[in-house]
Amino acid sequence: MNRDYLQQQSTRLEQEYEALSVELYSALNAIRADSTEKEQPEKAINELLTLATHSAEPELRSKARRLEAIDAALCAIRLDLYGICTDCEEPIDKATLAQDPAQPRCHQCQSHSKYHHQRS
Repeated sequence: MNRDYLQQQSTRLEQEYEALSVELYSALNAIRADSTEKEQPEKAINELLTLATHSAEPELRSKARRLEAIDAALCAIRLDLYGICTDCEEPIDKATLAQDPAQPRCHQCQSHSKYHHQRS
């Protein structure tokens, strides 16, 4: 993939990452404010993800999973592996990445994974 395309995707992913991080911090701070828990210093992103992933709130869990997917995609860009399916190692088409720049699988592997996860 060319450098300009990777830069565009990286910028798009970083913007979504920042927005989701702010949303998660706000939501978790609101939950903490409603509880009897004493105020704590701002948590690191790893702690934030752990709290959100184990939250009783489905929306927080969903946002945490998305944040992890974005982080993985940004890591793939840095490692020059972006756009390569994590399952079969074939290229992911640009239309799929345009729809979801954090998508780790090609269309065929997405379908396969979705089928097997829904059966469980």
